[in-house]
Amino acid sequence: MKYIVGIDGGTQSTKVTLYDVQGNTICQANTMLRPLYSPDADTAEHPDDDLWDTLQHTCNRMMQTFTGDPHDIVGIGLGSIRCCRTYLDKNGLLVHPIINWMDKRLEKPYPGNIPGFQYIATTTAYLTVRLTGQLKDTAANYEGVYGPFNKETWSWSDNPQDYPPYNITRENLFDLVMPGERLGFVTQEAAKLTRLPEGCPVFATANDKAAEGLGAGIIDDGTCLVSLGTYIGGMVNGNVFNDSAQHYWSNLSAIPHTYLYEGMVGIRRGMW
Repeated sequence: MKYIVGIDGGTQSTKVTLYDVQGNTICQANTMLRPLYSPDADTAEHPDDDLWDTLQHTCNRMMQTFTGDPHDIVGIGLGSIRCCRTYLDKNGLLVHPIINWMDKRLEKPYPGNIPGFQYIATTTAYLTVRLTGQLKDTAANYEGVYGPFNKETWSWSDNPQDYPPYNITRENLFDLVMPGERLGFVTQEAAKLTRLPEGCPVFATANDKAAEGLGAGIIDDGTCLVSLGTYIGGMVNGNVFNDSAQHYWSNLSAIPHTYLYEGMVGIRRGMW
């Protein structure tokens, strides 16, 4: 029997599930995240190293209940919270608390004054480094003000003149891969901390809403998903990026070069 692991990082908890290759749930675990640091209405940060700490803890709890051979795990899918921002050093480690998507600072580019800064990235980028040591990320988690990202080609701009408004250069951004492509392999250190098998391949998925959409079967325009999460919203599948629609916006999907048309009206802290 072969197995796959799904990592689902959310705003309120970290969830890890192990499936057989037929899609049956074998075992799972989740861990609540710590409360956001919100000293005022405009600030929302994840304290300390909470996303990585809870991922370690959750993986350990899940693997303790798994009675099979860990070496029969053939792949790990990594997904995490969308629209967040991480500031990382040259090794891909945090130099600032992870900024949550509810933080008003994310409306503006990198301020240029973070000590030790080398990379601006996402939650999936940071967790990829922790699990694999690779400075890579899924292209499907770049909704927000990071750098000159083209949502039609799913790639960074090749024009150096596009970067000054973001206070960065291309060297401050991770290389991107498409959902379903391999990010790297679980390192020896990560294996010790998580009990996931060393050398197991880790694959890119997408932002948490897009992964939810794929899991719910939103693969054509005939079905609508009402997502009851920390952010409540509705979405349908689409094949064309549209930046001029009045009633929806185009979120990057878990299927490369497709989109989730998400309604402009949603509820923050909906299922809170």
